[in-house]
Amino acid sequence: MWLIVSAALAVQLSVLLYNLAYWRRRRLGAAAVADLPTLSVLIPARNEAENLPALLATLVPQLSAGMECWVCDDGSDDGTTEWLAQHAERLGVRWFPSEPRPDGWVGKNWACHQLSARAQGKWLLFLDADMRCEAGFVDALRAYLQRTDAHLVSAIPSFTPASLPIALLKLMVPFSVFTLLPLLLAEAHPNPAFAFANGQVIAFRRDDYLRWLPHQAVRGAVLEDVALAALVKRRQGIVRLLDARAWLRVSMYPTLGAAMDGFSKNAVAICRTIPTALLVSALLAIVYLYPLVGALQGQYLPAAVAGGASVLIFGLSARVVGLPFWLGLGYVGSVLIGLFTLARSVVWYRRGAIRWKGRVYRARS
Repeated sequence: MWLIVSAALAVQLSVLLYNLAYWRRRRLGAAAVADLPTLSVLIPARNEAENLPALLATLVPQLSAGMECWVCDDGSDDGTTEWLAQHAERLGVRWFPSEPRPDGWVGKNWACHQLSARAQGKWLLFLDADMRCEAGFVDALRAYLQRTDAHLVSAIPSFTPASLPIALLKLMVPFSVFTLLPLLLAEAHPNPAFAFANGQVIAFRRDDYLRWLPHQAVRGAVLEDVALAALVKRRQGIVRLLDARAWLRVSMYPTLGAAMDGFSKNAVAICRTIPTALLVSALLAIVYLYPLVGALQGQYLPAAVAGGASVLIFGLSARVVGLPFWLGLGYVGSVLIGLFTLARSVVWYRRGAIRWKGRVYRARS
């Protein structure tokens, strides 16, 4: 058992260290470009009365010539619709209520598809409503888009969780991605198995979008960001990932319950199948919890080495998304919350239905 633990920790730490070195080259920086491309900022919003005003407060001052901002109100019932009707025109933001959602479509994908039909920019930037933009972000992104060879650009923001338990759960995201997926493969390898993107921030060239209609192609996917990246790879397109921690921050979920629902919605989809999700659960328990059992049995040295490596892996993973390194000390809490969430996801997918934001979607694995 110790051999499995040691090998897994060594592999994950090696991949993580490689990714951290690679990530330095993907940092989005300010750049002076004379001819910035036109940009359409497209925001799908369902029950975002608390988030949307804060996002637009940071985004609207950055809008300039050659830019537009559209919001699709996706059947909100929390006051989002009324807020848009009262404030959108004053802010210079255009909005519309979603058409009835066709069968087989996930709400966000349908909203994004409708937004794309109204957009006129050379680039389409899909932005989640819980994002916050630092001053200068839009021009920095436009400068990057002007010189990139990519067909899809995605970015990782800083995470600003509302509480420690939410932070521990969110930590499983960079841990899962940055310790298992070499970013070079995510960007350069054509195999869709290496696809990755962050659905909070995704940009497409408009010509490519109209040719591929990506949200329509992945209309039933609850994990639409990875599905979009896989689609681009299948079309021989190029995916680029950016470190946007200096420019973007996101809270995502106000409560632990909401966070667990959100992660339960995606967990099995990330693992691809229920059997794979069960295998991942077993490996997580063996690699990160078995050393605690070993310590109780008097195997102090291997347990201490494994525990130190675990703290290092989770601490460095935290830094990738702007969380403090010391959060790695709580790796046992992250793993336990993650295992419980993964178990909930398995139950949801076995039942064949996912409930999210008041809607029920067919679970596919």
